[in-house]
Amino acid sequence: MSARRHEDANPVGFVRYCLDEAWIAIRRRWRVALLSTALIAAAVFVVGAALGASEALRDVTTRMTQAAELSVYLAREASTTERDAAAQLTRADAAVASAEVLDEAQATARVTADFPDLADVITALPERPFGAVVEARLAPTATEAQVEALVARLRAAPGVEDVIYDREVLRRVLVTVTTVRRVVTALATLLAIAAFAAVAAVLRLGYYARREEIAVLGLIGAPTRAISGPFVAEGLLQAATGTAVAFVLLRVAVWAVLQGPAAAWARALEVTAAPFLSWQYLLTLASVAILAGGLAGWVGSRQVDR
Repeated sequence: MSARRHEDANPVGFVRYCLDEAWIAIRRRWRVALLSTALIAAAVFVVGAALGASEALRDVTTRMTQAAELSVYLAREASTTERDAAAQLTRADAAVASAEVLDEAQATARVTADFPDLADVITALPERPFGAVVEARLAPTATEAQVEALVARLRAAPGVEDVIYDREVLRRVLVTVTTVRRVVTALATLLAIAAFAAVAAVLRLGYYARREEIAVLGLIGAPTRAISGPFVAEGLLQAATGTAVAFVLLRVAVWAVLQGPAAAWARALEVTAAPFLSWQYLLTLASVAILAGGLAGWVGSRQVDR
C-alpha cells in the first residue's frame, strides 16, 4: 500500500486510491483473485438460472392454465339426446368459456391427427372406436371447486363414459415444478454463501500478507477507512467482474439449451424466444452480488478495528 496522506484526500481521490490499491492487489494475487471471481460468477449464474427457469415455468404454466380444456367422452352407444344433454350441461356451467361437440367421425379424425402413428390401426378397425366428444375450453376465472363440481355432474350424466380434466395433470406438474424450484433455490443459496466466504477468506489472506505495510500506515496516522477501503474495493471489483461474466454465460447457456436439448420442448410449449431475466431482476441480482462482494471485503479486513 502507498503512504499517501489519506486524511487530506477528497472523496473522489479516496475512491481512486482504493481502486488503485485494489487493482494492484488483484494483479499481485491474480490466481487467487481469479478463483474467488469464478466462485462469484458460479453463484450468480446458478441464482440467475434458478430465477430465469422459475419465470419461464410460471409463464408456461399460466398459459397452460388459461388454455386448460375439459373433454367429455361419450359412450359409442350414447343416444343423440344424451349427447345433447351432456353438451348443454357443459355449456351452461359458469366455469366453461366455450364448448364444441365432435361426432364419432370428427373425434376419430382428431385422434388420428394428434397421433398419426396410430392412424392405420384406427382406420383398419371395423367400427369407429370412439363415441362423440364434448370439448370445453375453461374460463380463466374458473376455480378448482367449480370445475370439480362440473366434472362430478358430467361423470354422473347418462351416456358419459369418461371426463378428462387438463388441470388434474397440470396440478401434478406444478407440484413437481415447485419442488424443483425449492431444491434449486436451496442449492443456489448454499453456493452464494460459499462464494461469500471464499471472497472474505481470500481478502483476509491478502490482509495478513500485507500486515507489515498496514502496521506502518497505522503508525503514520492513516485512518481505518484508508486501510479497509482497498479491501472493500477489491471485493466490489471481483463481484462486479464475476456478475458480468455470469450474465454473459447465462445468456449463452439459455440460447444453447433452447437450440439443442430443449428445442422440442420449446416448440411444444410455444416458447418462441429465448427467455431471459428482466432488467429489474438483473439490476437487483447485480446490486446484491456487488454489495455482498463489498461486505466480504469489509469482513476480510475487520482485523483493522482490533
